[in-house]
Amino acid sequence: MTDGPDDDLRARLSRLDPAAAGTPVDPATSPRARELMERATATFVETPAPLDELGDRRRRRPLLAAAAAVVVGGSLLLGPGDDGDPGPRPADAPVALSLPPADVAGSCVVFDAQFLAEMPVAFAGTVTAVEEEQVTLEVDRWYRGGTADLVTVAVPVNSSAALDGVDFRAGERFLVSAAEGVVNGCGFSGPASAELEIAYRQAFGD
Repeated sequence: MTDGPDDDLRARLSRLDPAAAGTPVDPATSPRARELMERATATFVETPAPLDELGDRRRRRPLLAAAAAVVVGGSLLLGPGDDGDPGPRPADAPVALSLPPADVAGSCVVFDAQFLAEMPVAFAGTVTAVEEEQVTLEVDRWYRGGTADLVTVAVPVNSSAALDGVDFRAGERFLVSAAEGVVNGCGFSGPASAELEIAYRQAFGD
């Protein structure tokens, strides 16, 4: 009787089987079998990440790079200091006022601290420069209406650097109030006397 196709296939498979016929097989309960099982279960096999997780990783990389660029750019914008200090704040521009016309004294009102308290601008400062068309004062206290270190007071044409007959002189300290950009006369502005200091404290507070 000749061998059929099935017998030929069995012969080929037997040749491919690494365990030759007659090879002894350890029982599953034997020490060697348990050792092999422990090795197999203790071996770490890295499984590929799901496709959606890989996509998240790829999308996260450009986002992290962009965040790093923002941090670097932010540190550059903060200024030269490594600690993020932007440096000194620029000084405020001087406040510009002007003296009243020479004939305004003819319409003075009686001095009153309550009326003074309604003025939108009030400060104390020392005259640092007196020019033909401008007086400059360095402010040491703002009562209201500003934060600048300097105030310039324009002198009208055909007028002098005087207020109620008192000249602005370099080195002298003045208390000045103003409304609509014009310095108040009639005693509401003048040399920093003790009486005027008290009136300013009553009007604007200590």
